[in-house]
Amino acid sequence: MEEFKSLVAGSTGLVGASLIDELASRKIKVKGLTRKRKESNNPYVEYVEVDYDNLKEFQDEFHEVRDIYICLGTTINRAGSKEAFQKVDIDYCVEVAKQGLEAGAKNLTIISSVGADSRSSAFYLRTKGLVEREICQLKYESISVFRPGLLIGPRKDFRLGEFIGQKIHPILNNLLFGRLRKYRSIDTTVLARSMADSSGFSKGIKYLYFNDFI
Repeated sequence: MEEFKSLVAGSTGLVGASLIDELASRKIKVKGLTRKRKESNNPYVEYVEVDYDNLKEFQDEFHEVRDIYICLGTTINRAGSKEAFQKVDIDYCVEVAKQGLEAGAKNLTIISSVGADSRSSAFYLRTKGLVEREICQLKYESISVFRPGLLIGPRKDFRLGEFIGQKIHPILNNLLFGRLRKYRSIDTTVLARSMADSSGFSKGIKYLYFNDFI
């Protein structure tokens, strides 16, 4: 059986795509889970079309995987409702993590958000905090929770707020010092490199902010 050492859920998104490229550049074999069929000519990359609502049917895809990376995420506009948003950002993420653990994966990395807090009054930050809480209860040898600020990179879909943020982020970053430094925006290629470096680097649970990415 061909061995795959890494698996990326949400592999076609802004962070996931950068991470696939980063892992492949290191000659690490990686599976990218997708909801739509996708092909790759890179010998280190295989995309697998899955149904996240029935992920147990794809349990074989998690075999021989050491590192799980969860880059799943959506928007309320795209999902259609808060409930549908949480289904992607909580339920799907937790199910990926559980399937990986059951198959023998040792390390898990997940993208969250700066300000994530399960008790937050802000729906988005509360959702991110809730998924962190669920993930961190799982018995992985190593769990890395990345909490970036605004992500900088080429998006397929147009988001006005993020478009404006990406244009002015160099100025904003220069104004964020001290405790505010963790809110700085970051390029997804830098983030992906840090994710690949951090997976399995140390035991236990660690939360990583802007200063940890660079």
